[in-house]
Amino acid sequence: MNPFFWRIFLSTWGAFALALLTAFVAVRLPLQFNDSGEEQLSGRMVGLVARDIRRELSLNPDATVRELIKPFDLDMAPVYTIYVVDQSGDDLLNRVLPEAVTELLATPGDPIEAARGISDRLSVEYEGLAGHMVIGMVGFFPLGKGVMKRRVRETFLVLALVISAFLAMWLARFIVKPIHQLRLAGRKVAEGDLQVRVSPAVEGRSDDIAKLTRDFDVMTEKVAGLLGSRDRLLRDVSHELRSPLARLQALLSLQRLNADASDSKHLDRMESELERLDTLIGEILNYSRLEAVESVDRHLTDLADLLQTIVDDAALEAEQEGKATELAVKQDVIGMFDSHLIHRAVENVVRNAIEKTPPGTRVSISMDASDEQVVIRVADRGPGVPEDLLGRIFEPFYRIADGRETRSGSGGIGLAIASRAVRLHGGKISATNIKSGGLSVVFTLPLLHP
Repeated sequence: MNPFFWRIFLSTWGAFALALLTAFVAVRLPLQFNDSGEEQLSGRMVGLVARDIRRELSLNPDATVRELIKPFDLDMAPVYTIYVVDQSGDDLLNRVLPEAVTELLATPGDPIEAARGISDRLSVEYEGLAGHMVIGMVGFFPLGKGVMKRRVRETFLVLALVISAFLAMWLARFIVKPIHQLRLAGRKVAEGDLQVRVSPAVEGRSDDIAKLTRDFDVMTEKVAGLLGSRDRLLRDVSHELRSPLARLQALLSLQRLNADASDSKHLDRMESELERLDTLIGEILNYSRLEAVESVDRHLTDLADLLQTIVDDAALEAEQEGKATELAVKQDVIGMFDSHLIHRAVENVVRNAIEKTPPGTRVSISMDASDEQVVIRVADRGPGVPEDLLGRIFEPFYRIADGRETRSGSGGIGLAIASRAVRLHGGKISATNIKSGGLSVVFTLPLLHP
């Protein structure tokens, strides 16, 4: 669990525990209960009331007991109740007497002995009270007699702390869970998955966190709509450019029929630029199609053979520029892949590496595999990429400042196609700078066996 969860949990539980300990001390210190604490409490209160009445009667014999009991709080229900009864057996505060008190008044003999025989909840004082009787009756204290006993009190405290821990954990999870899901959804969006939604996980909630998840989903939908509009625009523009491009190529062919030797150089340049434009339009259309694809056509593929084919084709271009390629495959890897997409992805990266690596150096391609995944590395000896831009080179049409004048026909979309092809396979692609110079692009693909 993350530190945010523990901060919420510990702070909440600390507040619960502090409140419980405060309540425990507040109850324990004033009362100082022992195993017969209820009876002690009732007897002490009855004795205090009787003592004050005796003192006041000794100072003022003409005073009435009814007047003397006015300062006392005789009704502390449900903990205990004190009744002051006159000679006729009526409560001076005109309260209905409980059955145990009525039985006590009807029992002849010593009231104190009678109270002991009737109930241990009764306490009685009658001497020196001008014929009146002070009767205390214990009701019940919250949690009953349990809290009056030392060991039971500690047990209740531990139990309350455990329950409060579960409550604090539930509250912390209630707060942290949607935030954690938001973080995971944010990662998926950063990886290009714009279909992720968070609000279903907090369905039924209406708090601010739930509102935040709904706002996140709305934002994701709008971003997905904008990117969809961009892809449609690229696709539509590419289709529209194909027709005038074809006409230009036809006109160029006609112009060559009537051109003399002095025009050949300019016509060759025009043809080269038209080919670059045609390649760029093709790449844009391919990228748009890949963005619309949600699954791949997997079939049995020999990756070692596929890499060898890519390297053999790329070596022809590399040799013309005084560069070299090398392939290092530790083992044969046969799995379920879309060979066409993997070929396009690796080829785009290899050709980009050949373009960047200086003459007299080589581009290294290697492959390693385990039972669960395949790792393909393409390394050049070029200038590398600024660290803060490594994550952006896989965006379509993005180029670093010193690479905007490149003559590559991919137009800055080749690495984007490679990234999309890898993601469709459930894998990852990343780039890191090599300390000795150059850039290393790593494909990590899950290996599905037939």
